[in-house]
Amino acid sequence: MKVKHLALCLTLLVTTLSTNLALAKTSAPAPAVEGWFFRAVSGYPAAISFEPVVLFKNGEYFDVGEEPIEQLDVKVSKASRPKAWGTWKKTGATFYLTENGGKTTDYKLGGGNWFPAYPYSSSIKLKKAYEKVSGGDYGNGTNALIINKITFVDGTHFVQGANGGISTSGASAWKKSGSGGTYVISGNTIEFTVSGKVIKKSFAVGASGSPAHPTNTMIFIGGDAYTDTE
Repeated sequence: MKVKHLALCLTLLVTTLSTNLALAKTSAPAPAVEGWFFRAVSGYPAAISFEPVVLFKNGEYFDVGEEPIEQLDVKVSKASRPKAWGTWKKTGATFYLTENGGKTTDYKLGGGNWFPAYPYSSSIKLKKAYEKVSGGDYGNGTNALIINKITFVDGTHFVQGANGGISTSGASAWKKSGSGGTYVISGNTIEFTVSGKVIKKSFAVGASGSPAHPTNTMIFIGGDAYTDTE
């Protein structure tokens, strides 16, 4: 029995090691970061919105999503969000971003569509409350509006909520939701704890002025732009 038990343990150990090695081979962590930026984009139904972009030293760029960069699995991300990836190069003061479909767009600091983004630091004091408004006129008399709000109560606690609804020529419906907990920000990651559950999201601080410098009037959480409500 002891021999059989030992053989079973060795089999399980080999299987576990093989699985871990396979996962290590298939996963691909994010390359070294060149810098964070955010760009102005237009799209239906919203007129203009802002999205954070990370430029990697290997010449690739990534439209930042929910997950922090340190948790990003490049292979998984490229399979699930291929349009979020592309390549970039810089000539003089102009950045050229080429989408995975081949379209190239040029951006230049001070041009109104390309701005630096910054990690959080103790020198940046967040505003009390921020919100993100989305939705618009979808045609045929249909309008949708979603307002996501987050309030930083103090240096460790937050509350968040959302008001959303849709209206047509004949009816309308609205819904409210909310929650709260604690938070910690480190660099480009914000960690929320709600009812014992930890949720990590990407984070960045916007810019203003010339030369550009960090501003607390705009922040990016999980790839979404939030502006202060003051």
